[in-house]
Amino acid sequence: MSEKGLELLSPAGSPQIARAVINAGANAIYFGGDRFGARAYAANFSAKEGEEIIRYGHLHGVKSYLTINTLLKNTEVERSLYDYAKAYYEAGVDGILVQDLGVFGLLKDSFPGLGLHASTQMTVSNIYGARFLQEQGFERLVVSREVSIAEMARIHESCQADLEAFVHGALCVCYSGQCYMSSMFGGRSGNRGRCAQPCRLPYTLLGDDGKRMPLAGPYVLSMKDLCGLEDIPALDAAGVYSLKIEGRMKQMSYALGVVRVYRSMIDQYLEKGAKNYRVDPKTVERLLDLGNRKGFTNVWLHENNSADMLTYTEPSHQHKISQVEEEEEKKYLLDGELILEEGKALYLQASVRGHAVSCQLVGEELATAGRQAAEEASVAGKFLQLGGTCFMPGDFTVKVIGRPFVPVSVLKKLRRRMQGELEEGLIAEQMGQDFTRAQLQRRAKPFLPLPKPARSDGGGQKFLSASVMDRKQLDQLIGNQEISAIYCPAELILGMSEESCERMRIQVRESGQKFYLFMPQIFRMQSESWIEGLLSDRAAAWIDGFMVSSLDALGYLRERGIDADKIIFDYRLYTMNNRALARARSWGYHHLTAPVELNRAELMHRDNEDGIICVYGHLPLMITANCLVKDSMGCDHRAHHLSLEDRKGVRMRVLNRCDSCYNLIYNHLPTMLLDQIPELASFGFREFRLDFSTESPDQMRKIIAFACRSVRGDRLVWKKDYTRGHYRRGVE
Repeated sequence: MSEKGLELLSPAGSPQIARAVINAGANAIYFGGDRFGARAYAANFSAKEGEEIIRYGHLHGVKSYLTINTLLKNTEVERSLYDYAKAYYEAGVDGILVQDLGVFGLLKDSFPGLGLHASTQMTVSNIYGARFLQEQGFERLVVSREVSIAEMARIHESCQADLEAFVHGALCVCYSGQCYMSSMFGGRSGNRGRCAQPCRLPYTLLGDDGKRMPLAGPYVLSMKDLCGLEDIPALDAAGVYSLKIEGRMKQMSYALGVVRVYRSMIDQYLEKGAKNYRVDPKTVERLLDLGNRKGFTNVWLHENNSADMLTYTEPSHQHKISQVEEEEEKKYLLDGELILEEGKALYLQASVRGHAVSCQLVGEELATAGRQAAEEASVAGKFLQLGGTCFMPGDFTVKVIGRPFVPVSVLKKLRRRMQGELEEGLIAEQMGQDFTRAQLQRRAKPFLPLPKPARSDGGGQKFLSASVMDRKQLDQLIGNQEISAIYCPAELILGMSEESCERMRIQVRESGQKFYLFMPQIFRMQSESWIEGLLSDRAAAWIDGFMVSSLDALGYLRERGIDADKIIFDYRLYTMNNRALARARSWGYHHLTAPVELNRAELMHRDNEDGIICVYGHLPLMITANCLVKDSMGCDHRAHHLSLEDRKGVRMRVLNRCDSCYNLIYNHLPTMLLDQIPELASFGFREFRLDFSTESPDQMRKIIAFACRSVRGDRLVWKKDYTRGHYRRGVE
């Protein structure tokens, strides 16, 4: 059992919910302010409400965490973010959840001692990403929902940062931080807190032959809700400190009811231990009544995927309980003595029972009364009117000596002084004397703006690179002098014989092309052994570098001693703003691919010095741990080309990556910026990447030829169906 204890972390979608869950037994709450949070459509908090709830929580020994867990644009991540965060820092917020590297950098550099938490949006699912983030200064990691308890234990054993894991609530079918479906189909980006939940819509799954696959229903991407009530002892044993309930968009009855259930069960576990821990079916039924999607699942806590996790026939959130009675605020017992002596100053000594918090106050000198002298009972009744405070009368006495006159206004003034001092004492007891508002105001460092990047003149060498998915595509690229760099999936090299690998090595060297290994886009424990073998046996001696899409892969290569100059950030390692770029460069990484959710104007004002941008490719809209192949036909560990057809007849290709056990769901149209290469070059980009997924060799030749003409400056028209992605419209 954990020596540190367990933190029950509750969502707080509004100030009213925050107070209710604090009174119901949450150890901590997380909430969004009026900007920058991942639940843009929740009620959220004004700055004043946020400061008030932080104070309310601290008075009751409860921590408060603010969410700034979205990707921010250049216009958002400068002074406005600094001022926004500074107000919460000075109010004593206990931590801030972060996704954006630029946000992390600004907060870390500006606010000493501020707890920084890596949001689940950062997709940390392995020890390497965890250790890397801890090394940079994160004190807590919210692991991906897909991570099993066994994987959590491994992370805990190798990393000192606190672990936070979701234990109850809605699940995303896509790895958090990796979903573009809502973004591409409607401009509402999940990375910006505005997901439209297209995963809750019906789809038809089509097989390799285009025929409908047998499934239990059309909602093939709609996940059941998580319930980890049975797993509390195992999560604790694995080293998870914070048990997180999802639900900032949920109503009061849900948040309050779920917190009560988990508070009761955690207390049972802490009192009786794992051997005597039992979950009554009626308790689970209570949770179901509070809200669920076709029942609960805890599969991801134990295995990689299962069809049992999906709702199939009903995607909506159902509940039977819509009202839950709130609990009263917990009160502190006030002990003390108030002495009123004629001709002398009012004297008060007060303390909070059970806490090392007290005050001694001297008030005004008391005159001699005329007709109405102060009486002990009357004074006590007026002074101890403590409604609206966190105190209630304990062992408190009033002593009157002589015939003093005490105006009611004097008693009220003294009571306010007492309340303020005792509350400050309780808050200092919770946070420590070094984290008072005055101390925090002195600690905050001044805002330092980034220098504006130099504008490119569009000159300099421009070149094409390309990524592939299969061997035929790879063969088409090797030796093609128009393609300067090739990004080859590690899984593809794994499937080659030593003879084939050696022939390819010779061909690449003779061609003069750069050859990069594209690391698995999700790099979990199961990928490590074969990657290690691959790098040791076949690839390490001759590849030129690595393309990484995750912090886990980045951390792995870093620990392996790979030079930073050999590592290229994919667009999924987000550098949405210039502060994120500066942070990545401060770590030594300079080969950075532009995120796909920036529009033309935003790309123009990004610091793209020698940057990389994707100008062609079917964008992977989702990366899922759940496998549509396995769900429909069982796992045969073979590559398949399925399709998802939506209500409008649009078909999205689905590719399964068995060696790393994830699916890729591709946009039906390619993003095409080939004719924009001259303009993009004027923004500072030098490398223009083509991403091939299902294209035939003949299609590849035509696309490469078109790209080459655009690099030379020819004005061209693309005649096939395509999308500009976000180049024109951008995201909310």
